[in-house]
Amino acid sequence: MHPIFLHYPINTPGKQVDEKPFSTYTDDQFYYFVVPVTLSEEDAWEKYVIASYFHEQGMRHVVCPLLNVHNQFITSLGKEKYMVCYAKIQSVERMSKGQYLAFFHHFGYQFPYQPQMTNNYGRWKELWISKIEQYEGLFQSYYQQRPVPPFMRTLADIFPYIIGLSENAVQYLNIVEKDQYFNQYDQAVFAFGRLHNQLENKFIWIHDLIYDHAARDLAEFLRPYMLKEGGLKEPAVQGFLTDYLSSSSLSPFGWKLCYARLIFPIHIYDKIDQCIREDGGEQILLDVVEQQSNYEKNLRNFFFDIGIEQREEFSIQLDWLMR
Repeated sequence: MHPIFLHYPINTPGKQVDEKPFSTYTDDQFYYFVVPVTLSEEDAWEKYVIASYFHEQGMRHVVCPLLNVHNQFITSLGKEKYMVCYAKIQSVERMSKGQYLAFFHHFGYQFPYQPQMTNNYGRWKELWISKIEQYEGLFQSYYQQRPVPPFMRTLADIFPYIIGLSENAVQYLNIVEKDQYFNQYDQAVFAFGRLHNQLENKFIWIHDLIYDHAARDLAEFLRPYMLKEGGLKEPAVQGFLTDYLSSSSLSPFGWKLCYARLIFPIHIYDKIDQCIREDGGEQILLDVVEQQSNYEKNLRNFFFDIGIEQREEFSIQLDWLMR
């Protein structure tokens, strides 16, 4: 038994069923997760309100924080802080990824409050500028190291390109934010911080959710395909978009938000992080640079490939991509 359960008003779940990503226990009705946290109590409370809302909608597989005997969400054991969360595996009606994401976004449109701690809606520009400044500082610190890390030789060659592309995304977003083509689907939803395989998991982790525009999830679903030669013409992409858009929609503003997010080279910043953590970083960077020619081609053809190139309100493109 994990000692943390002594602090919770529940029957102690006696069976441990997993250790990753968190220590997981079950009482054959619910699953309980012991999650190390650095959250404030206020942040944990907001996550509880959001998760409880999904539970009320029948989505019991969204992981929900649990109050302890002191009526708090954060429990200290020694120097460590934890949050116990619970959820229930449920059989979700068989849906494609696109249908499921549209279904999930639908609940966000109906959420009766505006979250504060997890709200990124309208904040992309300031977050991107902060990220640019962070990595410029990181680049300078590694560049001045002696000996210089091996991956810095490659990074030094491509870093101006990365920053230039990032600044292009910020400039593009400045233009998009002046857009007037809004519809009901431009309200905030609960999106994933970075969508990858969450739609296939048994549980939806509450700390993965961010209150933001639906375009966030669509862009992050499309991003890995943008690195491939087939790009948005890949059958998986076409099927996903068809299924999503049959149940939901994006306004002209939303499509341009999606495009802005794809311009911002989050995938390259991720590779820089990987270089710092792992050996062989130089090859990691060389591989993503090689794929970037596909990425640029797919950015250039983006609006054409999703079938909306004839609509005037979608016509903003990057000049240098069109040359």
